[in-house]
Amino acid sequence: MKEQGRRYWHFLLLCVIVCSMMSQNALHSQAKAKFASLRPEGVMATAVKNKVVISWEPVQGASGYSVYEAVESGEEEPVFQKAGQTKKCKLVLSGRIRGERYRYYVCAWKQKKNGKIKTGKKSTEAVTVVAEEGISTISNLLRIAVAPVGSTMYVWGGGWNKADTAAGKEARSIGLCPGWRTFAARQNTSYNYRNHRYQIHDGLDCSGYVGWCVYNLLNTGNQKKGYVYSASKQAEKFSGMGYGSYRTAEQVADYEPGDIMSSTCSCCGHVWIVVGACEDGSVVLVHSSPAGVRLCGTVTPDGRKDSEACTLAEEYMRRYYPDWYRRFPDVCKGSSYLQHYGQMRWKSSGKGIALSDPEGYRGMYADEILRELYREE
Repeated sequence: MKEQGRRYWHFLLLCVIVCSMMSQNALHSQAKAKFASLRPEGVMATAVKNKVVISWEPVQGASGYSVYEAVESGEEEPVFQKAGQTKKCKLVLSGRIRGERYRYYVCAWKQKKNGKIKTGKKSTEAVTVVAEEGISTISNLLRIAVAPVGSTMYVWGGGWNKADTAAGKEARSIGLCPGWRTFAARQNTSYNYRNHRYQIHDGLDCSGYVGWCVYNLLNTGNQKKGYVYSASKQAEKFSGMGYGSYRTAEQVADYEPGDIMSSTCSCCGHVWIVVGACEDGSVVLVHSSPAGVRLCGTVTPDGRKDSEACTLAEEYMRRYYPDWYRRFPDVCKGSSYLQHYGQMRWKSSGKGIALSDPEGYRGMYADEILRELYREE
């Protein structure tokens, strides 16, 4: 009986060991499969003069990243070639050709203990145009502006420093802060920004968002001079820095893509970026406003809520950011957006160009611009 008992316990112990090994192997296989299925999120590509900076959010477990580049040429399918490799989440490529349109994607890779390399899935592609004249382009500004849409919450003070006097670390950094996506993923329909005031690393407020956009438009490196100012002064401030012309709210006659709109009243305290105007006079815009960074549309000048802009904003938020839209479906903004805001328009012609417009965005309506931004046929 004792011998049979010992055999039983030996058999039981053997089963435990075998099951443990099988479990470890299964976990190891899952880990391998998991990394192979991962792709970098938040990929951005922005041309600044003759340089292109590509940035992305980190992939868990990655040893490094490979960046692939293609030059678009007519109707031919572009051919991607490896442009560089880095262990960071940013790569700057110099000597890019003025006037060319480039496409990029990123793959994470992991080096195993035996020296073999495991590669994850390629990211979505990012597009940028190197300006023939000026610092960058109107299209690059809008591509930057839509990059945080649907993954960044509105946080009072987000983008500012701790003292609330100037741009903070995140608003002086190239690319999307991965903490924004993490924080946004935890929020539900009951999100109230008042409960998260001054959690400055978790999201962006309106002026922090615009400041982050402009920083990424004009820089390829981190922690240089920032562009976060009071929302009501931001448009006029940029004009004073030589980037474009400023009009008071009473002087605003039309809206063009890239216009920076700062409230001049005592009731709004907000700033936003024009995506494009619609034939009915409504405007598609992108901004950070409770609950977060998103596309919105204004009513028509006579106050109709069934405007083309509201319809477009709803369509694009529903199609491209379904999880966000399910939680935060509000996309229509009132008449104050067309009445209470001064305007900074980027200098795009003549001497001292800031942003050129090689793709002719300023000759397009909002629906055409959105189709181009989201690369729809």
